[in-house]
Amino acid sequence: MSLTCDTDNKAEGILIRIILRRGFMEVAKTVEEVNGIEVVDPAKHTGKVAAVAFAGYTFDAVDMVITALALPLIMKEWGLNMMQAGTVVTALLIGACFGGFIFGPIADKFGRKKALMWCIAFFSVTTALAGFAQDHIQLAVLRFVAGLGLGAEWALGTTMIAEFYPVEKRGKASAWMMIGWPAGYFIALGLQAALVPLFGWRALFFAGTAGMILAAYIWLYIPESPVWLRAQAKKKLGASTANPVAAVKLMDLFKPANIKITSLTTTICLCALMTYWAVNTWLPTLLLQERGLKLKGVILYLVMFNIGNVIGFIFGGRIGDKLGKRNVMVVSGVLSAIMFYVWLGMTTDMTLFLWLGVLYHAVGATFWATLPAFIAEQFPTNIRAFGTSTSYSAGRFASTLIPMALGAAAMKYGLSGAIAFMAVFYLIASAATFMLRDRANIEA
Repeated sequence: MSLTCDTDNKAEGILIRIILRRGFMEVAKTVEEVNGIEVVDPAKHTGKVAAVAFAGYTFDAVDMVITALALPLIMKEWGLNMMQAGTVVTALLIGACFGGFIFGPIADKFGRKKALMWCIAFFSVTTALAGFAQDHIQLAVLRFVAGLGLGAEWALGTTMIAEFYPVEKRGKASAWMMIGWPAGYFIALGLQAALVPLFGWRALFFAGTAGMILAAYIWLYIPESPVWLRAQAKKKLGASTANPVAAVKLMDLFKPANIKITSLTTTICLCALMTYWAVNTWLPTLLLQERGLKLKGVILYLVMFNIGNVIGFIFGGRIGDKLGKRNVMVVSGVLSAIMFYVWLGMTTDMTLFLWLGVLYHAVGATFWATLPAFIAEQFPTNIRAFGTSTSYSAGRFASTLIPMALGAAAMKYGLSGAIAFMAVFYLIASAATFMLRDRANIEA
């Protein structure tokens, strides 16, 4: 009997050693050591990276939208006028403009994973603090601070996708990240319906702490970008990379090797964001005041338009990978300009207005679906996060003037006419895209 037990124990020991050996072999296949730095196989983590980028952009959208949803309640409770209330929104947008200039260099110096984790944790905590504000000045300051984190999330998620995904799947992954915005929009509406009647508007900001869960997940389960790590391994040995610059400074973006890329990507982001804020700032007002819809009708139209966005994101990512991101952006940009003008400037029948609006949002989302990966691919590794975030943040900064400018123009030409004029910026974005090229080969 003891002989049988010994035999069984030996067999179990051999089996355990075989299992452990196979486990270590599998780990070895997914982890590579480069100059003393462990680098993961990106193909093993693409799903998790895409999920994190999607979730991060979803939280970004929720944070932005809850401010707009809470504002009417805040105005009523504190007796604010339109200018005082506008200060809160403006502070958030200005903070978001500066965020990319802060977290972009952090990502290039300390790593993409750390920067994304810190960014999300930062705006989650500062959003929750806004729930304790006692007047519009305090709220504006806290929204500005939260904006510093919000403004960088899109660029950091974009950079992670560009450095984990192969070129043939990069557009699709970027498109899934972009779906996070309409998803966040719907979640914010759900939070308003569930929390505000029971706990008031402050609960919307307290709900922002949920972002800490995502930050913790990134810390525990998301590896560092293999492209960034290889670049660090080369720097560790004093070897120069194939990139045109080696330091992370603002002026590096304007050196001869990078100035064209920086200028054109900023132009693309600027024009895209100007058209975005032109529509999303004033569309509810246009539907209520100029088109005569009731509140329920406005909500229905906005939901349908966001469904169009989702369709465009999914479709745009797929065709961007097959036909080339540059080609898709140029064509969809021109089509968006035409449809934008026809939808807002020439349509009076409200049923036609609804379906043309859905179609425009689908076509416009096709442009946006390929934008993140296309922008990130333009910059070399050592300034990719900084370049992407700077282009987006600079564009966002300039676009903050659009709500005010269109409000002034609408007094003379009407909202529909003023917004329809913005179609020209889609054409400028398409022209800037045409002057760049697809840069699929992302290497350290």
